[in-house]
Amino acid sequence: MAFKLIISFQMKGKELLKSIREKSLLWDLGAVFFMLSYLFLAYKLLTFNQYNELIDQWQQMPVSQFRWLTGVLLLLPLNWFLESLKWKLLTSKIQNLSISDSFKSVLAGASTGFFTPNRVGELVGRVLFLEARNRKPGITLCVVSSFTQNIIMVSWGIPASIMFFTRKGATLDSDINRILLIFASCLFVMGLIYSVWPFLSKKISKCRFYPQITAFTFFLSAYTWSDLVQILFISLLRYLVFCTQMFLMLNFFGVEILPWHAMIAIPASYLFVTFTPSLAFSEAAVRSSYAVLFVGAFSEQVVGIALAGVCIWMVNLVVPMLVGSVVMLAVRRQV
Repeated sequence: MAFKLIISFQMKGKELLKSIREKSLLWDLGAVFFMLSYLFLAYKLLTFNQYNELIDQWQQMPVSQFRWLTGVLLLLPLNWFLESLKWKLLTSKIQNLSISDSFKSVLAGASTGFFTPNRVGELVGRVLFLEARNRKPGITLCVVSSFTQNIIMVSWGIPASIMFFTRKGATLDSDINRILLIFASCLFVMGLIYSVWPFLSKKISKCRFYPQITAFTFFLSAYTWSDLVQILFISLLRYLVFCTQMFLMLNFFGVEILPWHAMIAIPASYLFVTFTPSLAFSEAAVRSSYAVLFVGAFSEQVVGIALAGVCIWMVNLVVPMLVGSVVMLAVRRQV
């Protein structure tokens, strides 16, 4: 009996030591991402070449224009609250996170993903707030979270793009036809995968290779159709929020565009931004260039459009990154 107790204590001790090492390694990785994010932000601020235009625009703005910027900033917490709500719902099958912890997790992800291509580093910050045994499923859920947002991007972006390229009654040229066909195919495949993933999870569990991936997928079959609809609906609400933010930012910089034109240009712009592979160092430029391309078709105020594209990137990504880094430091001191 004593021998069994000793063996049991040794095994538990090894598991505890392994958990501590994994957690320490994860925090070290998060710290590296954290430092790189700040270096990247410093780089962007030092190499930003539109300060003169920004100052000129700022000086010429009447006080009444700042109501648009106020609207953008007021929608920022709602934007990230919706993402936190989605993350809480997604993780509910593996761990019950409070809305507060979910919010911290999302902000931490914004910090660690800031400098990475297409923000793939978000998963490092997000899984920090999950228990050690739930971190592998957490990686899968990070992918699912982005996946659902992309479904919304494509489903709204395709009709908007078709209306954009045919707005003068012209037919779509062959290149645009192919691009939109690819997007439509992506939407079909993504929607199919999303709608049947609980069923697929059950089928995969019977596969002989399942033991190698079970740590990442074992929980997927627990989601119901109602869960899938709720997650997608929250993604839709968040999409509407940041499209509205872009519209308000354009108005802040004095870009005159009709709401109907904005409903075409902004979703089309976000569609192409989402599926354009970009390094962190070029993301702001990519967003700005697409804003000029699509919004510029309805307005000749190119400088204001470009500045709106850059500033919406700063508000929706830089501000959460800064707040997320504070959250990570505060939590790190408690560990």
